[in-house]
Amino acid sequence: MSSIDTERQLNAEDLARAKTMTQHILRDWDLITWNDLLANDVVLSIRMGSIDFDKVDDLAAIGGNVQVCGRADAKRILKGIYNDIKRGLCVTSEIVSGFDVALLGNFALESTKEGADPESWPIVIYTKFNANGKITAMTIALIDLQPMIDVIRSAAQTGTLKAA
Repeated sequence: MSSIDTERQLNAEDLARAKTMTQHILRDWDLITWNDLLANDVVLSIRMGSIDFDKVDDLAAIGGNVQVCGRADAKRILKGIYNDIKRGLCVTSEIVSGFDVALLGNFALESTKEGADPESWPIVIYTKFNANGKITAMTIALIDLQPMIDVIRSAAQTGTLKAA
């Protein structure tokens, strides 16, 4: 076995251990405190620009976009918005690659208009963990799928779609 093969195997084993750790954290998420989840130097970014914040209690307090550094500020923001996010979140896909996790889904809010359907937006929650299982970066963002769909459609129509 060459040194390159050995290095690949070690990297694969490290990635598998990281993936297992992150999956355990995700499974037990509601049982872990923010102090236990967040690294001291965590960076939290929230990008919720297109939501009508009159409909969301705690999200309205932070506005559409915010970025904070450090456990104390991140914990304060997350404690304030977590119930709104959790109540409206429907995770449809989970992507775990080593210490990186992306949850994709929809974020729905009850409409304030009687009889109206809830409004819904595509959302991604990206979380990066360190080797100790602490979150070093988290981004909660509404995403605009139209530009991505346009690029895929154009590539498929012109035959320029390339396999990764």
